[in-house]
Amino acid sequence: MELLIFDLDGTLIDSVPDLTDAINKTFNELGIDRVTEEEVRNYLGNGARTLIERALKEKNDRELLQKALQSFKNHYKNNVCVKTSLYPGVKETLEKLPHKKAIVTNKPYEFVGEILKTLGIDTHFEMYIGGESLPEKKPSPMPLLYVCEKMGFDPKNSIMIGDSKNDIIAAKNAQIKSIAVNYGYNYGEDVAVFEPDIIIDEFNKLLEVL
Repeated sequence: MELLIFDLDGTLIDSVPDLTDAINKTFNELGIDRVTEEEVRNYLGNGARTLIERALKEKNDRELLQKALQSFKNHYKNNVCVKTSLYPGVKETLEKLPHKKAIVTNKPYEFVGEILKTLGIDTHFEMYIGGESLPEKKPSPMPLLYVCEKMGFDPKNSIMIGDSKNDIIAAKNAQIKSIAVNYGYNYGEDVAVFEPDIIIDEFNKLLEVL
């Protein structure tokens, strides 16, 4: 039996509407122009700090970044799973997969549990770690190797499933097989460029390739 390691945003869930709302509430407070959901889709993948840096665009101001980041986290914490939804087939597919499962996301750990519970998929995962759980995050192999060790699996018997280059590069660096979903974010780039082992266009296709 293999260990399945899932990314979260862009793979299991579409969190862009709630993230966009939290950013825009923050920017309204700071007198900064609002961002669109389409822009936010291209900013995701490297954690909250990088998300806010990208949303601030050319405003290279460390104090502003810290203020915006804290405000964003407060707003997001209060509305972490209002408009967020599972991608089609996620819940049903997770129920049918007999494998051990974990989540490795660059999203702050503090937000993950509530989202999983609210969407009714928390019981499918043995463990999850966020972008601030370890000294390094994806595309470093560290979080994937950490999960393999904690769950007692050889990396060669593990599979990373995600939507972005961070997931695929992390898997390659950890010598773990990778499955890419092509419906996610990935900064607007074609995930095929990063040569995952398998590409699927619907989550339930996992049942065919595993």
